[in-house]
Amino acid sequence: MGVTEPSVQIFEQPKQRGMRFRYKCEGRSAGSIPGERSSDNNRSYTTIQILNYCGKGKVRVSLVTKNEPFRPHPHDLVGKDCKEGLYEAEFGPERKVIAFQNLGIQCVRRREVKDSIVQRITRGINPFNVPREQLLQTEEYDLNVVRLCLQVFLQDDSGHYTRALNPIVTNPIYDNRAPNTAELRICRVNRNSGCVKGGDEIFLLCDKVQKDDIEVRFFSPGWEAKGSFSQADVHRQVAIVFKSPPYYDTSITGPVTVHMQLRRPTDQEVSEPMEFRYLPDDKGEEAISFLYSFSPCCNKGLFMLTALFIRNIPYECWFPLADTNIIYVCCLQIPMVARRKRGEEST
Repeated sequence: MGVTEPSVQIFEQPKQRGMRFRYKCEGRSAGSIPGERSSDNNRSYTTIQILNYCGKGKVRVSLVTKNEPFRPHPHDLVGKDCKEGLYEAEFGPERKVIAFQNLGIQCVRRREVKDSIVQRITRGINPFNVPREQLLQTEEYDLNVVRLCLQVFLQDDSGHYTRALNPIVTNPIYDNRAPNTAELRICRVNRNSGCVKGGDEIFLLCDKVQKDDIEVRFFSPGWEAKGSFSQADVHRQVAIVFKSPPYYDTSITGPVTVHMQLRRPTDQEVSEPMEFRYLPDDKGEEAISFLYSFSPCCNKGLFMLTALFIRNIPYECWFPLADTNIIYVCCLQIPMVARRKRGEEST
């Protein structure tokens, strides 16, 4: 059997969304790139594993572009063991798994891109040997997304790190500040239920979105529909006013729970879903009968009048209203006001 060559593989990818790239002038820490399995209770980081090797080595981490050919990116890595935009550190024979706990991303402005790339060329930071003329096509650099490029150099007999393993790249990491790449999140909605026939106006607050690249998706197993709105209904990138779509079965006799989420068509990124309940179309008439059953001594015609005020009350609120006699009191007040009015007119 042949000897298996040393190699490097990614043990944990970086989290792709949710991190903000920071400018140097902001005067604050660029933070640390979390791992894809990281949580509030258990922080994890981008991790690599060295295979089929027991000895000393050096690892270098730099930023490259999202698309091939992978060019050195103008943004910088900052943090412990970082210098001039990249990370370098040695490791010993006992370290087979290496986690990068203190790497942050510091971004440059568009006008600074060329100077940054020239510095990379001068220092020989070009892991995939992209021709110089391609590197200097600065208008092609996407400043909202990067990848980590991981290079491992093994020690030779003379103690120098001359044996380079093939470079590998991580999944893309997106700047959370850019609406076209940011993580999608629904912050709040003014209602989470509506008529089975659709058409209910809903106000949705969210993190920044692009008005020409966003949709509100309603779905359940085997069914999907989109909320109706125009670009003019997206307000300052953080609020959407839309109308709910009709449910596929408009003959339901009780509430049906589906899910609602934001979706970005260009990359199919979605937000965490939230529940939305479709209510039967006859809820106004059903409410009248429901409430009348609690106060049969009251004139049913008054309940018809009161129904004008309850047609927009969610289905689940009918019982508390009836139980506290709020609707019944309203019905009693209507004839009292009428009698008082007649008395004033006779005097």
